[in-house]
Amino acid sequence: MSRADGLYTAVQRQVINQMLKMAASDDKAKIVRAFQLAEKITPDQYKGSVRFVTEKVKDDHPALLIAKHVTSRLSPHCRDRFIECLIVNTLLRGVAKRRELVESTGMRAPTTILMSPTMRCNLTCDGCYAAEYSPDQDLDRALLQKIVDEGNDMGVYLFTMLGGEPFMYDELLDFARENKDAYFQVFTNGTLLDHATIDELAKLGNIAPMLSLEGSPELTDKRRGAGVHDQVMDIMDHLGEAGVLFGYSCTVARNNWRAIVSDEFVDPLIAKGAMLSWHFLYMPIGRDPDTTMMLTPEERNQFRIDIHRIRDTKPIFPVDFWGDAPWVNGCIAGKHYMHINSGGWVEPCIFTHFATDNIHDVSLLEAFNSPFFQEIRSRQPFNHNLLMPCMWIDNPQQSREIMAATGAQPTHPGGDVMLTHLQGELDLYAHEVDRLYNPIWNCLSADQVDDGIDEPAPVA
Repeated sequence: MSRADGLYTAVQRQVINQMLKMAASDDKAKIVRAFQLAEKITPDQYKGSVRFVTEKVKDDHPALLIAKHVTSRLSPHCRDRFIECLIVNTLLRGVAKRRELVESTGMRAPTTILMSPTMRCNLTCDGCYAAEYSPDQDLDRALLQKIVDEGNDMGVYLFTMLGGEPFMYDELLDFARENKDAYFQVFTNGTLLDHATIDELAKLGNIAPMLSLEGSPELTDKRRGAGVHDQVMDIMDHLGEAGVLFGYSCTVARNNWRAIVSDEFVDPLIAKGAMLSWHFLYMPIGRDPDTTMMLTPEERNQFRIDIHRIRDTKPIFPVDFWGDAPWVNGCIAGKHYMHINSGGWVEPCIFTHFATDNIHDVSLLEAFNSPFFQEIRSRQPFNHNLLMPCMWIDNPQQSREIMAATGAQPTHPGGDVMLTHLQGELDLYAHEVDRLYNPIWNCLSADQVDDGIDEPAPVA
């Protein structure tokens, strides 16, 4: 980093410190001013999003309480690492680095990198998307460090750890400790997070656990094992008390989607301190893939509407990985993120179990700009209807053409099940989704044109 860059970052930190003082205030005018300051230092492509949040705060949106959570409820280390790693490094330094990379080389970098250091797991959940990977190989520590180092060079400071169960990887905490400029979002079943580990997370500050739940005690224990729900509730209590930033993750299936969006499920988790939640539609891949577990088009649309209701009325940020696609212009696989599995294979998405490159043999930059990834990016968005973003369940013909054109191969036995045994069922599903979503999207698009909006906008 040049001396000029260092001075620029120092000025940014001064502005951020001023923002935090105002955001911790009970005076809404000062909080609004904090967001207005944030807009000034935000890269141009994100300024609109900051303005959007500012207007929400002015209207007493629950986003105001989320901001207060960061300033008042996180431990000092967690708050400082959140600011340094996510705001300064990922949003400010990272965006500039990624832009410079494109301008100087024509090559792109992801916004975040997903890694599965191990596929070992202490649970055997029904329908697990990762269950068919081999549990007999882990990414070694040196290779993990290569990924982070090359990621940092490309402008990537946000990493997501998956599995398997990431906390079965013995060196995870030491690895995070040695990479203080990076932020690690860790998707975990939570059962290995004892109180001593949680206290260590509060000291580290750069790990945010996302705990898996299924919508109710009964549904969670049925899928994950007896007593798991109560164990996760206890862990969340201690995470909140320790000031660790955490959230939760749900696999959205036909048997649990209503429970997941119910006040009875969401409100207690907010009270414990959960700040965000991830919602992934069940995908028929992994252990015993079954299309009957997928939401019907009507259920999927109602789930999307319910997520917007939660976002607009509660102090938590829920992400609907399919329904929120209009925010990011469709599918982001291979465009804003990549997944490196425990065998080193570089996949564009955690549900795309295909690859052409292995990180043992190529650099991150080469893998992310491979013909495979370029072919995917050249076709995105896969559908003019941004409510149908996925190349597997919404536009299955696209996935078939991409794998055929690039020679991408399955990364485990059975990884091609959506191209083979389930092809007819997925074609029918995509047809039914199109039947429902086309008139909905046409109405939403017309509203955007009437309002003079050119870019995809938040929809409800």
